[in-house]
Amino acid sequence: MAVEGGHEKCADLLLEAGSDINILNKHNVSALHVATQNGHTPLVRFLISRNIDLDAQSQKNNSPLHLAITKNNLSVINSLIKANHNINCLNKRHQTPLHLAADLGNVEIIETLLKAGCDFSMVDKQGKTALAVASRSNHALVVDMIIKAQRYYIWKQENHSNDVSDINLSFKQDHNIQTKQIRASLWNLAYNGLKMREWVKLAQFWKFTDEQIKAIEEQWTGGKSYKEHGHRMFLIWLHGVLIAGQNPIKHLYEDLITLGFQQLAEKFRAENNAGTESKKCSVS
Repeated sequence: MAVEGGHEKCADLLLEAGSDINILNKHNVSALHVATQNGHTPLVRFLISRNIDLDAQSQKNNSPLHLAITKNNLSVINSLIKANHNINCLNKRHQTPLHLAADLGNVEIIETLLKAGCDFSMVDKQGKTALAVASRSNHALVVDMIIKAQRYYIWKQENHSNDVSDINLSFKQDHNIQTKQIRASLWNLAYNGLKMREWVKLAQFWKFTDEQIKAIEEQWTGGKSYKEHGHRMFLIWLHGVLIAGQNPIKHLYEDLITLGFQQLAEKFRAENNAGTESKKCSVS
């Protein structure tokens, strides 16, 4: 009752009097479930500070983190993750928190979960990964964010790199003024340079998985949808190249040459070596 009403002081007094903080009601609901359900962030933090069981699950196997995502309560989500709540716990439908967030499409919550380091391989009862769920729900931004994160963690593992600060790491859309010109060039290449399915050739060369390519293709259907698919693929690729500290202009020029796109490569180089900003990373 104290928790349901959001009364932290009453809850504290009850605990001091010997109440069991982890006791469940007949629906297997804990005090943390109730505080999360009702959006009482200070009370959630109080219960965490008193070492409440973070992983208790209700009859529907919803953890507090599942509930917080359903309620779009980012502050509670951050508190639970900071307290080391199991980021990959499953509910009755075998959905991880990332599955739920991917279905709902809240970009800020997705960003938080991705930075916490989710297991992307886990599947729900329908056999779908979180990426497949986001694609099915037509959340193109979320699809791209998940692919960026998948590629980032593979790169980090392969290179044993801890150089990227978690503070600066982001999987959201890039609106940085410093990348404006290269992003414009990539748009031009996707919309005015590549022919149908040629973006897939590049994606495969850059080790995009079949699932990732399929997820990109499931949005923006139509005769010329490949242009937007290619554009999105380029921006995902750019995210990884910049994190790795590589020169995207030089990198793309060389890869276009390798794949036999000589004319596109020369046009791309000329376009990017023309501006003042691009001269800083021109292809020699």
